[in-house]
Amino acid sequence: MEDLFLIEPNEKYKKSFQNYALAYKKINDNHYFDKYKKALDNFKDYLNDLHNYSIGDNLPKGTVVTSTFWLTDKKEVVGVVRIRHQEVQYGGHIGYDISPDCRNKGYGSEILKLALKKAVEIGLYEVILTCNIDNTASKRIIEKASGKLLGTVFDEEENEYLYKYSITLKTNL
Repeated sequence: MEDLFLIEPNEKYKKSFQNYALAYKKINDNHYFDKYKKALDNFKDYLNDLHNYSIGDNLPKGTVVTSTFWLTDKKEVVGVVRIRHQEVQYGGHIGYDISPDCRNKGYGSEILKLALKKAVEIGLYEVILTCNIDNTASKRIIEKASGKLLGTVFDEEENEYLYKYSITLKTNL
């Protein structure tokens, strides 16, 4: 896993990221496919949106400034992490996903570890993360990263219970 990096979304990884998006379509995961399908239709606009969201321009109503990074392994996008500069009620500060084709290989732990370093660079020193109570993989990943369980919350919009965690960050990560 020495070839793992978080990179800012860019044109160089167009084909790899489009394959990433299609992996969600292949398993009928509309939640994540809908997040990424614009990259299939108009990649340049998709990248422009991500850039604008990272600097607070043209934010969709109800969203906060969000920096997005791609986890790459040997020049292939294997994961995506979104770091929100403010906590959002049911999403916390950090949300991540790993390609369905790349799960159960340790990428989840690595993407969170790298995201916590980026969070410090952004100026966050305590972050909130949530995961569906049925998502045992994400629960283990968050707890492995020193996540302290704050309790459960119910997200009415998604109609699901979530575990809510806090991670206090060290400035020397």
